[in-house]
Amino acid sequence: MTTDLDANKSIVRAFVAAWNERDFDRFDTLMADDAVLSVGAMSISCSPAGTRAIAREWTTAFPDWQFELLALIAEDDRVVAHMPYSGTFTKPISGVGPTGRFARVDEMVIFRIADGKVAEAWEVYDEAGMWRQLGAVPLPA
Repeated sequence: MTTDLDANKSIVRAFVAAWNERDFDRFDTLMADDAVLSVGAMSISCSPAGTRAIAREWTTAFPDWQFELLALIAEDDRVVAHMPYSGTFTKPISGVGPTGRFARVDEMVIFRIADGKVAEAWEVYDEAGMWRQLGAVPLPA
C-alpha cells in the first residue's frame, strides 16, 4: 500500500529524474503554478515555467549536470532530499565565463508537497565550494 509519504517521495524522485533526463516538460505535472524556491535570503518562482528556465540555464552551462539522490526523508507534507550535483562548466552562467572545470557540490533541499505537486522548496548548497572547484568568481548579487 502506498502512503502519502511514499507518494511525496515519488514526486521528489520524479523531479530529480526530470533534471537528470532533461525531460523538463515533466515540471508541468510536478510543480505547482505558484510554487516558490527559497535559496538563502532570495525567493524565486519554481512554477513549471520557472523551474524549466532554471533547469535549462544550469544544464546549458553544465551539459553533463547530474543529481545524485543519496537520501529521502519524509514527514507530513515535507520531503528532505540529500542530492549533490556535479557537472563540467562549459558555457557562461550568471555573467560568469566557463572554466571547463568539473565540480561536485553538496546540496540539501526540503520540498513541501501539496495536492501531488511541489508547492515550496528550500535549498541549501555549498555555493562557495562550487565556485572554488570551478576556478571562477561569481559576480556580486
